[in-house]
Amino acid sequence: MNGLLWTLAIAQFLAMQVWFNFSAVMPIVEEEWGLSPTQSGIIVSFFHIGYVAAVFFYSFLSDKYNPKYSFMYGALLAGISGILFVFLADGFISALLLRLLSGIGIAGIYVPGMKIVAQMAPPEKRGAAMGVYVGSLVVGSGFSLLVSGMLINLTGWQGVILITSCSALVASGMLFFSNIPNNLHIEGQRLNMALLKRVLTKKNLLVNVSYTGHCWELYAMWAWIGPFLVYYFANNEVENAVSYGNLTGSLVIMAGGFATYLGGKMSDRFGRLNIIQLFIFVSIVCSLAVGWFIEIPIWILLPVVFIYGFTIIADSPIYNTALTEIADPDIIGTALGIQSVMGFSATIFSPVLFGLLLDIYNWGTAFTTIGLLTFITPVCIWLLRRQLTTKDINVN
Repeated sequence: MNGLLWTLAIAQFLAMQVWFNFSAVMPIVEEEWGLSPTQSGIIVSFFHIGYVAAVFFYSFLSDKYNPKYSFMYGALLAGISGILFVFLADGFISALLLRLLSGIGIAGIYVPGMKIVAQMAPPEKRGAAMGVYVGSLVVGSGFSLLVSGMLINLTGWQGVILITSCSALVASGMLFFSNIPNNLHIEGQRLNMALLKRVLTKKNLLVNVSYTGHCWELYAMWAWIGPFLVYYFANNEVENAVSYGNLTGSLVIMAGGFATYLGGKMSDRFGRLNIIQLFIFVSIVCSLAVGWFIEIPIWILLPVVFIYGFTIIADSPIYNTALTEIADPDIIGTALGIQSVMGFSATIFSPVLFGLLLDIYNWGTAFTTIGLLTFITPVCIWLLRRQLTTKDINVN
């Protein structure tokens, strides 16, 4: 299991650098193309539209497919669309369409690998294994901000997009030459009312709505934390604000790579819902506060944003793990697909709402509104506890 887990994790790390490479150059591109924060939020959201539409296709319209080829072709499409972005994107519409293609490509990676990990990891180690896998997504996503912080002054925004997109091509080649067995596949089931009744039980839905609230907060924060920190440094008259902001933003996001492992491991020991509640409450408090910290000293801001980056992602693999333990074993692939569609559907809207509120009001209002709407998650966790039975003891 360990060799396969790390193969999937490293490939995902390389491919996921495409996810936030637009956010990594957003302040520069906004100025160059005359984009508003609302338009930038729409471009971010179209990536998620592509992702959700493609996950729906992969989960429901295919009877079975080999995850090796899903990874390989998804990473290939993500890489090619990123390279095309460098040479063809010159404004709102072209950027929007090419980011849509990138989202379609990235969708071929996450859920198939997640089901393989869930199937192969024993229950007592499943939370930690999921934490490693989700952690590779976190670190890969944040790494594009690190690349931007280090190289944008040298290569321009085009160089940042090009380097991170080529990383996805390396991931595609890595999967092509990998030894993932051909008999490992996701067995899909044809969508019908009987299947929907089994997948959309009350307990499953409560887990998934909780996950949706988590994704709402997480992907708004991830998309905008880099631009927020760039604004903070510029507002405090720091030279090279774009570099410092993106470097700091990358470290904030990448700190979550360890957080997902720790959160998953803690959930193995202390129960899934207990650990979800711990981290979701802390991250909501950070959402309510951080946007109002534009004027405070950096030695106060930095601990807050790092706590924010850690806690906002630490519970992420636990929702996936809890669903694999609550859903019937033969429908886990479909259940995870529905969970991903529900969760990432929220990410279509939260970056746009954030940008709109930033256009009209300020950073504080944008972050606070996102945090307030995330309260749906602890409410659903409370309701879920009342539905669980003694056989769900590890989940509870």
